[in-house]
Amino acid sequence: MRYPVDVLDPRRALWESALLTSRPDAVLTGPTAALHWDLPLPPWLGLDDSLATTVATPAGSARPVRRGVRGRRILLPEEHVTQHLGLAVTTAARTWLDCAAEIPAEHVIVMGDAILRRGLASQNDLESIAHWAFRRRGVRSVRRALPWLDDRSESPGESLARAHLVLNGVPRPCCNRNISSCGQWLARVDMCWPEAWVIVEYDGVVHLEEAQRRRDAQRRNRLQAAGWLVITFTADDLRSPSLMATQVMKALAIRAPR
Repeated sequence: MRYPVDVLDPRRALWESALLTSRPDAVLTGPTAALHWDLPLPPWLGLDDSLATTVATPAGSARPVRRGVRGRRILLPEEHVTQHLGLAVTTAARTWLDCAAEIPAEHVIVMGDAILRRGLASQNDLESIAHWAFRRRGVRSVRRALPWLDDRSESPGESLARAHLVLNGVPRPCCNRNISSCGQWLARVDMCWPEAWVIVEYDGVVHLEEAQRRRDAQRRNRLQAAGWLVITFTADDLRSPSLMATQVMKALAIRAPR
């Protein structure tokens, strides 16, 4: 297969080539399907253009074997396959299941949040795929993730911070809740536990700008003046999930209603 050197999207050209040189019923699946759906993957996946294109064919057929292609033979019910932006691909729910066999549980939650937030599948769709996938690869991770999914999460970083907390024993928080005091709106916060008056914020790259830092500080001061305890995590904190969970659990224990 050849494509022009100045093609606008080389990655898509590779995907099209992989499908054209496979069986007519071949589809993109796994991490490749997640990239095609623009779903969040762990940082070590999806950023390298040399990542092999994952192509699946129905069980019992010949598995695609060629350079740059990772071929799989999997059971593909008709309802698990669709067309997205002109390419045959597993549905968002099936893609979530297939990726769950390859990524950690916290990233399964992050991807599930994104699917729900963008309306690519419903909670019932994800529960149905978990029920269908009895004893299949990835089913343990999706079943572990299902109770913690939240379509109100607004960014992968925020979802990842929440996933680290709940998987380490922290009670489920309210996501992106508006906080008011004496009838005056104060802020919309990433996570909170209203009964303990504890807030957790995740500061991503967008918060590195000085002007944004000043706005965040003013916002934090307003919340603290209203009686809330505000804990802020950054990308560096995501490397120590147990420490994050311990800090939040201590705050909840101290401020729990008597």
